[in-house]
Amino acid sequence: MTSFYRKAVNTFRAIEVLKQQRLIEEAWILLRVLLETHVNFVYFLKNDPKVMCQRYADAPVLDKLKHLREVSFYEGTPTAALHRREKWEAIEAEIQARYTAQEIKAMRRNGLTGLSFEDRTKVVGLKTMYEFCYRIASRSVHMFDPAETSIYAEYAFHGRAKEKRELLRLRRLQLESNQNMLLGRVSYLMAEFIRSPAASARLMLAGLGYEKFRDKTSGPSLRDPDEESDRPGTFRIWRE
Repeated sequence: MTSFYRKAVNTFRAIEVLKQQRLIEEAWILLRVLLETHVNFVYFLKNDPKVMCQRYADAPVLDKLKHLREVSFYEGTPTAALHRREKWEAIEAEIQARYTAQEIKAMRRNGLTGLSFEDRTKVVGLKTMYEFCYRIASRSVHMFDPAETSIYAEYAFHGRAKEKRELLRLRRLQLESNQNMLLGRVSYLMAEFIRSPAASARLMLAGLGYEKFRDKTSGPSLRDPDEESDRPGTFRIWRE
C-alpha cells in the first residue's frame, strides 16, 4: 500500500511540474498513470491482503521473464551472469505452482490483478472515470490530443478562437479536478491504515481537501436531507 501511495504522490508532483511549464497534454499522460495507480490501490484494499501481496511479488517476475526470453537472457553479453536462465526459470516454476494455468495467463497479460484495466475500474466503482478520463489520457499516450494541437485548431476552430480557448480551459480544469480527486481519495483511505495519530490526521486532512468520487451505481451514497439525487451516469461526490 505504501508503494502504491508513494507512486501516486510522486506522479501528482510530476503533473504539477508539467502544468507549470504549460505542458498540459504531457500532464494528461501522467494522469493516466495516476488513475491506474489509484485503481490498483483500491483493488488491493477490496481483496485478501495476503493474496494481493503474493501477486504483487509474482507478477513483476512473470513480466521480467517475458523480457528476458525476448533477449535470450542476455547470453553472450557482460550482463549474462546476472540473468542466468536456470535461476529465473526455477523462480517461474515456484510461481506457477501457486496458481492455475488460467490465472498465470491472466497475470502475464494484465499484471497482478489478472483483469484488464477497464474491468478493474468496474470492480472499484470508477468505470465512469475510466470513460471520461482514461480514454482522453490514452489518446495523448499513443499519438496526440487533437484539442492540444495547432493543426487541429486551425481546422476545427477556424475563426472561432474564443471557443478554442474555452475548450482548452475546460480540458485543463478537468485535468486538475481529476488529479486532485485521485490523490485525495487515496490519502483519505491511507489515513485509516496509519497507526501514527499525527500522520493519520495529516493524511485525513489532505483527503478531505479534495472531492472524492465513485460511480453512482457502485453502491449507496450519503446525502444531506435536503440534497437532490444525481442524474443517471454522473459522478457522485462522497465522503465517508
